[in-house]
Amino acid sequence: MNCFSNFIYRASSPMIMADFIPVPEETSSFIDTIARNPLFAGLVIGILAAIVQLLLISAGGPEAYGFCVACHTRDLVNIGINDLTGMKLAAAPISQNAILPTLTIIGVLIGAFVSARYYEEFRTKAGTTVSYIWYLLGGILFMSFALFMGGCPYRMGLRIGYGDVVALIGVIAIIIGVVIGIKIATALAEREA
Repeated sequence: MNCFSNFIYRASSPMIMADFIPVPEETSSFIDTIARNPLFAGLVIGILAAIVQLLLISAGGPEAYGFCVACHTRDLVNIGINDLTGMKLAAAPISQNAILPTLTIIGVLIGAFVSARYYEEFRTKAGTTVSYIWYLLGGILFMSFALFMGGCPYRMGLRIGYGDVVALIGVIAIIIGVVIGIKIATALAEREA
């Protein structure tokens, strides 16, 4: 690359006269550059998860109950139903005694929305009634199977760290399910094309 790679050559006239116009480069902040690095993102998420795990255990929470989408959603819904109806649906003891675990799901939704708006990736997508039903059923099945396995992949990772073989089987099953899902999605996309 030469020193003029950031300039556009524009001839002003048919004569020898010419000028160079600088092309503005895409500027990205240092934080954006680092945040897009998978190693950095993994380290930050791992360190934050370890800190949250430490705080949860010191607050009387169960081991391997870090950030769990399935369990925290279950606790949020069950505690809400318990408060409204007086029922006694199950919730983790730490969720009954503290507000932190149940608000993580709301934080994830708000954070995802803000991030998508900031990076201009937020899009709404219209679908058919059938597609909405499939998404709803998929969500219900995901939550049900995640709770059968004892949590979502985040919690399974923590449980594998504690030596839980059932969590290892669950992660292997998730990997197999993702591969099958990719094959099905690829086959459908090829058929439509």
